Amino acid sequence: MATARVRVALPWLQAALAETSASDTLPALHALRWLGGRGRLLSGESRGWREWLLEPVGGANFLSQWPAGPALALANDLTAPGPGSWCVAQPVHLVAGLDHLRLAPLAQAALTEEDARALGELVGSHFATDDLTVAAFVQGAWLLRFTCPINCSTRPPDAVVGHNVHDFMPAGRDGARVRSLMNEIQMLLHEHPVNQRRERARLLPVNGWWLWGFGDEVMDAPSAGIGQWRLNSDDHWLRALGYKLGSDAGDLTVAGSDTLRGDTLIALSQPPAQRVEESLASVDAGLLSMLASNVRAGRMQSLALLVGSTTLQIDWPARLRFWRRPVAVSQWLT
Repeated sequence: MATARVRVALPWLQAALAETSASDTLPALHALRWLGGRGRLLSGESRGWREWLLEPVGGANFLSQWPAGPALALANDLTAPGPGSWCVAQPVHLVAGLDHLRLAPLAQAALTEEDARALGELVGSHFATDDLTVAAFVQGAWLLRFTCPINCSTRPPDAVVGHNVHDFMPAGRDGARVRSLMNEIQMLLHEHPVNQRRERARLLPVNGWWLWGFGDEVMDAPSAGIGQWRLNSDDHWLRALGYKLGSDAGDLTVAGSDTLRGDTLIALSQPPAQRVEESLASVDAGLLSMLASNVRAGRMQSLALLVGSTTLQIDWPARLRFWRRPVAVSQWLT
């Protein structure tokens, strides 16, 4: 009998479905619709997707005890003498509305290594006399090192996409300083040659850095509760955690033919392509087809799939429910 338990978070997928569901460009999404017909769709999940994903191994405890900045520094063997703080600086594109700014989908601000180096050197040299260092560019974002402790509460950028950024700005004792720093970086990036080149190539300019995941000196990774679970994600924080704990499950997010072995946590936090239709087709042909194949083969004890605020629960007998029909895409939007 199957013993593998699998949890998968696709936090961006529901919004992508809503954007394309009424158009002629919506891909067929055979795997998503088939999976929906084999289990129970439940709406109204209010927890953040990371907390939901990590529920079997401690949930919110990981998020509070191991901030993204020091986690990513630890995973990349980065250390610094004396007290201080680390944070993640995510390249973003800020879209101006009538009376607010909002974040565009993060995949649209992805950078090449060359462009990342140029922007990192720009910001690093500008703040060279301050207590801020641009330490490294890893996994699509910069790691910043402050020589003094920063007490600041932040939200990860994927939680801000599509919303008014004013409602998610850094807060706490040093929140004003971090907000000022983000504004200063915006001015530095304005009209930079990298962004001019991106605009000529019809790519969105990187006109901001979203600072988040502040934490003090690199700490030991939490391990209680992780047990036999394997982690796989494109998310900075989860990749760092999986690396430190030796829980990397391989690149299951793109390798649709892979067979799941053992209890696995998977998160594809961002669309894999800049165009929504391409992202939907890619994840359906890859990750979701792999999951459907494993359900059909009876390799899973259970599958929990989070799509925005909707969850799908599938148990082992689902493979025998041959009479169940694929569900309409609209049922994922409730």
